Amino acid sequence: MTERPVSKDAIRERLAGKTGRHFWRALEELANTEEFHRFSRREFPMLHSNGINIDRRSLLKVMAASLALSGLSACKGEEDEEALPYVESPEGITVGIAKWYATAVTFAGYVQPVLGKTFAGRPVKLEGNPDHPASRGATDAFTQAALLGLYDPGRSQTPLHLGKPADWEAFDAEMAANASALDTVQGQGFRVLTTPFSSPTMHIRIEAMMRRWPKARWHVCDPLPDAARLDATQRVFGRQLIFQPAFAAAETIVSLDDDFLGPGPFQTANARSFADRRRLRQEKQGGCRLFVAEPTPSLTGTVADMRLSASHSAMDRLLRAIGSEIGFEGLGEVSLVEHERRWVASASSALRTSKSKGLILIGAHHDADLQTLGLLINERLGSLGNTLRFLDPIIAPAPDGSRSLDALAADMQAGKVSTLAIIGANPAYHAPADLGFRDALQKVKLRIHAGLYVDETASFSHWHVPLQHDLESWSDGHAVDGSTIICQPLVRPFYAVRSAHVVLENLMARAATDRDLVQETWRTAWGQAFDERWRDALNRGFVSDTAASPVSPAVLDRTIPSAAAVSGSGLNLAIRPDAGVWDGTLSENAWAQETPRPLTKITWGNAILISPQLASRRQLENGAEVRLMADRAAITGPVWIMPGQEEDTITVTLGYGRELKDSIAAGLGYDAYTLRRSSALWHIPGVTIEPTGNTLQVATTQLHQAIDGFDFIRTVETGELDPQSRASRKLKPPSLYPDRPMSDPSWGMSIDLDLCIGCNACVTACQAENNIPVVGKDLVAEGRQMHWLRIDHYHEGDVTAPKSYFQPVPCMHCEQAPCEMGCPVNAAVHSIDGLNLQIYNRCIGTRTCSSYCPYKVRRFNWFDFTEGDTDSVKAMRNPDVTVRSRGVMEKCTYCVQRIAEARIVADKDGRPIRDGEIVTACQQACPTQAISFGNVADPNSAVSRRKAGSRDYSLLEEANTRPRTTYLARIEDSAIAKVEAAG
Repeated sequence: MTERPVSKDAIRERLAGKTGRHFWRALEELANTEEFHRFSRREFPMLHSNGINIDRRSLLKVMAASLALSGLSACKGEEDEEALPYVESPEGITVGIAKWYATAVTFAGYVQPVLGKTFAGRPVKLEGNPDHPASRGATDAFTQAALLGLYDPGRSQTPLHLGKPADWEAFDAEMAANASALDTVQGQGFRVLTTPFSSPTMHIRIEAMMRRWPKARWHVCDPLPDAARLDATQRVFGRQLIFQPAFAAAETIVSLDDDFLGPGPFQTANARSFADRRRLRQEKQGGCRLFVAEPTPSLTGTVADMRLSASHSAMDRLLRAIGSEIGFEGLGEVSLVEHERRWVASASSALRTSKSKGLILIGAHHDADLQTLGLLINERLGSLGNTLRFLDPIIAPAPDGSRSLDALAADMQAGKVSTLAIIGANPAYHAPADLGFRDALQKVKLRIHAGLYVDETASFSHWHVPLQHDLESWSDGHAVDGSTIICQPLVRPFYAVRSAHVVLENLMARAATDRDLVQETWRTAWGQAFDERWRDALNRGFVSDTAASPVSPAVLDRTIPSAAAVSGSGLNLAIRPDAGVWDGTLSENAWAQETPRPLTKITWGNAILISPQLASRRQLENGAEVRLMADRAAITGPVWIMPGQEEDTITVTLGYGRELKDSIAAGLGYDAYTLRRSSALWHIPGVTIEPTGNTLQVATTQLHQAIDGFDFIRTVETGELDPQSRASRKLKPPSLYPDRPMSDPSWGMSIDLDLCIGCNACVTACQAENNIPVVGKDLVAEGRQMHWLRIDHYHEGDVTAPKSYFQPVPCMHCEQAPCEMGCPVNAAVHSIDGLNLQIYNRCIGTRTCSSYCPYKVRRFNWFDFTEGDTDSVKAMRNPDVTVRSRGVMEKCTYCVQRIAEARIVADKDGRPIRDGEIVTACQQACPTQAISFGNVADPNSAVSRRKAGSRDYSLLEEANTRPRTTYLARIEDSAIAKVEAAG
């Protein structure tokens, strides 16, 4: 859809005098523009768009990334004979029978516990480890996407010397000579730079290196540090600690710009714990109120009971006002405007009622003063040790602390560094601009880079050597709860690559294998019990009883920090990691690129987020290119109008603007790292924007499959909750068609909108499970994305401060499916167990089924993304799922392959399929367990009990399609609703 200016007057005119509730997905819909109606009335909007301009090279590049999951034609695909299967190890390999291994993938320094599913030695799917206490079988979108990185054809495959192919023998020879020279000077001038890590083996290897070369130094490049919280705990408790909020125990949570449900290494654990508390509210067994104040919308703010749009600088006075309201003395007078006063009054009242079951959280990007004050007010509430617990730091601490990279840059500028070994980091891209890291790097005599990709730092290095992917190497690490995980490979390395542990040994002129190094670490730790504990750790997927015990520190300093200086007028810049590619780590991952961002639904790039008020003042529209200036730095990019954005806040995201050759990320978005300063990583006041007069393409799916005139979101207030299931309430409306007899089993799904946080884990899991291709930015912009599951994002209320709602929409599997009636070749059929199936080899591409579908959940293959694949490439996909070709319609199948697998196992055992035995990919990944699937013919099944609840409803009930997928209405706090209505 081509964006046009949206009239603020038109929006106000439509809302004026309107009664009842109205949910909307985009400003064009809210303004009731004629263009929106034309767009939504078209059955296939992509057919009416302008012709796409995509060259063959770009298309093939994207297709290659899409097909990478299927494997590489030159790969042998041998399983590692030392790895141990999760359940049992059959003799040899049985064709068609999967083997599961417990392992982990690394994200932001922590390891995420997973089970890897392999066929004939090839990994095809990652699932959460159900036995691990932190994840309990769930994952996030980043973990799901990690598998594609293993097969990425763009990975570095061979050592490079001065940009030209070399071999490991030459590298080893030069490192041996360099190590000999360093021995004579005790390592003077040698530096090693890593990313944050939690691996005990990595730490031991670096410590050994520092003992051998006592004048050498180790540094850490962390683009997303948590330094403020560590500094605050140092002040208050006299030691650095990390936060471990106990959301399941919190009746009231007040978040001041802390997106604890948003993307990051803690998302899965936090979401699972928060959902546990929400379920108690559903059952009327306790409260669960969430108050959020933030300058830019977040996932946490989306599910808040009461959200306040407030500037970055307002967080200090809001926290002080809350503290004063709950009886914390010495905070002084605080001036608030009316809407801030209402929010503070409601949040403070809830905290006073909850007392020690209340919790206040401050975003990690706020300074140590605000974090300190937050800790002291939590102490006043009685939260410390109850809802707010602490752990010793899990990530290995850098010797220079949060200024580690600054110290390295200064030493390089001063000529103190003669050899720099960079392991897994990309400081030429990630470093704040004021450090001048690239210029300083040129002064180092020998520059060595080890990484998965030939990235920006590799291009400035003399040597680049390729690292192994997590799924093809032995390692270890700690999960977010501190538990230890031994990472075992799912497959032998595809290329001539080495692990980071081995490269560290090579730098010291030593040879080793990654498995030997990891075993050495734990043989030393476990002694005589090594063999037993090693095997147990590999089988379980983690080392038993190693989760960190919460620390109960005494408060040593209660000094109240001074109030923050009042910020001046003007625009403020908020810098955040990207919900898709994070800090740029996943910029080469096509799944991550094409997964729509939860709030904007933007893919394949980033945008400059502005408020509707600022857009109105500056006469800006979605896609308008602007020049954003912060101090002497500037970027250009498209603006995106964000409902709920604080009026004078501009938000940019990291991870784009990459300078990579032959990369799928090349030319996408702007580089926000150029705006950062070492003293201002997250917030910059006094920025300016100027329109350039150009318009840029923004590939967003927000309006795709929009259906005008219907409200799909339903809510229920807490006072109306009925936790009892009463199936008698569910009456089928009359129909002209005869009822289908319900067989046993008959499958159905229930999605709880009160638990969904819109995190996209289900979307990426579905893509991985069902061999769904990516199509690239241009085709997404044309409406041709292929995801079987979409998550619609709705707003309600005024554009400046709307409420937000998420709604996952897979195929409804209707009992009276219009698609089945419309298909001229009987390709859309109904199975005996209630599934709406698509028979691919019957489909002739008329798209009649899609035009008949009122939910718009079918996807058409406009291109043949599998043309020319070798047999090995085809074999590397999930072999249980058919690979579709051009001209075929496809959609959600309820993971019919998993249903078939469970049926076969049950038939062999001579028993019916047990409740919960079939878990769909989306259900398995969901960190909040918002999705339930099972036999609806069994009234005692979990899904039947959900559907019998008072919150159950169907989309478009008036269409009388009788969908098997239904929803549970979102719960809204009636007391808070009255406060908002009064405001």
